[in-house]
Amino acid sequence: MRKISLIAIILLFSIVGCSQQPDIDISSIIGKSEDYFRQLEEIETTASAFDGKRDVKFRLMVEGPLTEEEATILFNEILDRFKEYSSNHQEIWDYYNGYFDIKNYDDGVIYEATKVIDEELKVVSK
Repeated sequence: MRKISLIAIILLFSIVGCSQQPDIDISSIIGKSEDYFRQLEEIETTASAFDGKRDVKFRLMVEGPLTEEEATILFNEILDRFKEYSSNHQEIWDYYNGYFDIKNYDDGVIYEATKVIDEELKVVSK
């Protein structure tokens, strides 16, 4: 009986240990990413949010229209910035879901993208 309890405890700690997110300072990564995009000529401003668990929201505000190809490049750049700023955790998108959009002043949200854990980036024109 004692061996079964010990095995159960070891299994429990193994499962919990394997499923935890690495120690990633997501707030810092979001802040650095916003700073990066605000320096780009085509970006007016940014906005972001983190739910404290797994979901990151990130918005780029642009002036004027964009093609879907240009939007996809910007969305991939968001993914790349997060990877770059997460230092030792290049697999950041294995632990977090990303919900992104690009908005302009005339039309509102013009593109949305989703990067869900274990899935590829999906871009949708609005």
